[in-house]
Amino acid sequence: MHGKENVMSQSNEPADFPDSRFFASHPDALHGAVAAVQLDGVFPLDWVEELNPPQARAEVMADNNTLLRALLMLDEPTVSHDSEHGRSDPIQNLERRVDLLLLMASAALRGLGNLPPERPCALSSRKLRWASEQPLEVGRRLWARIYLRHRIALPLVLSGLMTEQRPDRGQFWHTLELDPLDQQVQNDLDRLIFRHHRRQVARKRQGA
Repeated sequence: MHGKENVMSQSNEPADFPDSRFFASHPDALHGAVAAVQLDGVFPLDWVEELNPPQARAEVMADNNTLLRALLMLDEPTVSHDSEHGRSDPIQNLERRVDLLLLMASAALRGLGNLPPERPCALSSRKLRWASEQPLEVGRRLWARIYLRHRIALPLVLSGLMTEQRPDRGQFWHTLELDPLDQQVQNDLDRLIFRHHRRQVARKRQGA
């Protein structure tokens, strides 16, 4: 664990933001089904058929919105989410941090503080792919919970339909076709994915 943190701390990315080292060493892992822009790495992830306790979709989207906006702010602390659009509001940034802390406290009280196993994952705008030893039936509806920052025990919660399963070296690669997200959540997710992609491109150029 310490070795992993030391390696990651030498990069230009935040220390706890997983990179694409797994996919660099397993170039065929995604069987060619790689989106042009995606966020890939090794993330804590699990899945359930129903959320427990049950949550209304609006509540899930609100939590996703708070999480993504906080991640965007933390990802580039010198450039706030709003400054990208010509606005900079320190009070609003502080409010987002408070909202995130409240969500984390609520998750801890609900017993969601323990992270699930880490799995190779690839998240694009419309699909989530991951590897596990457990087969999952195609056509099954699921809620996937992916933790994008190891130090933030809050998942991005995504629902969708299992559309593909492929065996690979003792594991199965699963594809979840995501249900439509609220527009603001989709915009923030796309922005986060693009930032990750941009860092990937920059690293490849530096290594060329």
